[in-house]
Amino acid sequence: MRLAPTPDEQLFARTARELLAARCTPADVRAGFSRDRWRALAGIGATGLLVPEEYGGLGLGSGLGADDYGPDDYGSGGHGSGRQPLGEQRLDEPPLGARALVALTEEAGRACLPEPLLEAAVAAELLGGLPEGADVLRGLAEGAVTVAVSLPAPDPAPGAVPTSAPPPASVPPPASVPTSVSVSEPAGQPVVAHAAHADHVLVVTEDGELREAGSGPRTPVAGVDPNRGLARVADGGGRVLAREWGEAAGKAARLGAIGAAADLVGAAAAMLERTVEYAKGRVQFGSPIGERQAVKHRLADVLLAVEFARPVVARAAYAYDHGLPSAARDAAMAKVFANEAAGKAARGCLQVHGAIGYTDEYDLSLWLRRVWALSGAWGDSTRHRAAVAADLFAQDGPSPSCPPR
Repeated sequence: MRLAPTPDEQLFARTARELLAARCTPADVRAGFSRDRWRALAGIGATGLLVPEEYGGLGLGSGLGADDYGPDDYGSGGHGSGRQPLGEQRLDEPPLGARALVALTEEAGRACLPEPLLEAAVAAELLGGLPEGADVLRGLAEGAVTVAVSLPAPDPAPGAVPTSAPPPASVPPPASVPTSVSVSEPAGQPVVAHAAHADHVLVVTEDGELREAGSGPRTPVAGVDPNRGLARVADGGGRVLAREWGEAAGKAARLGAIGAAADLVGAAAAMLERTVEYAKGRVQFGSPIGERQAVKHRLADVLLAVEFARPVVARAAYAYDHGLPSAARDAAMAKVFANEAAGKAARGCLQVHGAIGYTDEYDLSLWLRRVWALSGAWGDSTRHRAAVAADLFAQDGPSPSCPPR
């Protein structure tokens, strides 16, 4: 099993970083959602990452999963799909979907990108096998449309061990407002991230029905991060795209958790880089504050948390792409590790900056708000810890980390 990024993934991430460095500065982030930037992202394939090739995308979506392997396909056996056996993936092999998404969303978090790249990937996973979604998929690949997604909140598996984990963000956000993917209030009107500017809103109902929300009014809702574009959507009146889509929604939610985890890792890394530069230049009592051990240790702890979270996220993406038995548990662990790393970064970097870090005029606040909001989206730490515990303490034993050879 190789978790290090392939040359293709490194090239993709570098291309995205160069584009975002030029077109997603802090001033651009404050300006909010940009159609021009969305089309520029489409130009490098970012918006159509998981869109099938027949619709103009890169085609890195769900072509590889547990159902594509027979019992003898893991290990040294061959694959009917022609891919390399697990653990023997070539360095020149094109990146698989979740791994490519991780490379992209980490750069999105690093740049504090306002556009819904993660939601585009989740929508492509939901619609990839549906002819009814062809128009949306083509629009995503071309950068002509944006999509918001509302999925039912996943319940921890039966028998989950209760947990009293603290909230994922160590620094409390300035207001108690919705931060999750969807909040049903009132009934039938979920609050959906990015729905304020989305051309299409996909809603998976509690009974597993996939709908495109109707053209009714969307009511903006105040949120921790204004760039998430929260809005209340009436999910009635739209067209039904699929029924009994609950299993697909669960898989898409795992992909969302992995992508959000990578975004949080990128945001934490960006905060750390900015704070290190601040500590080098901020002089107090005749010397830079970065020379003090207390500051060094604080930032070193943040660095360790980020570096420990990154391979956990990479493992989750690998497990998702290859349909490993532990894929659901790995995705939950990735979100927990990323939440904790980003929360530690928010607390540590804000403490080094002092009160100036809280002000809207200071750039650090952009990443603080992103971390506070995204830590609760796609499942918070408490929910994902319960899912991990349910798997580890299941009566028939935990899901194996690798398939039997």
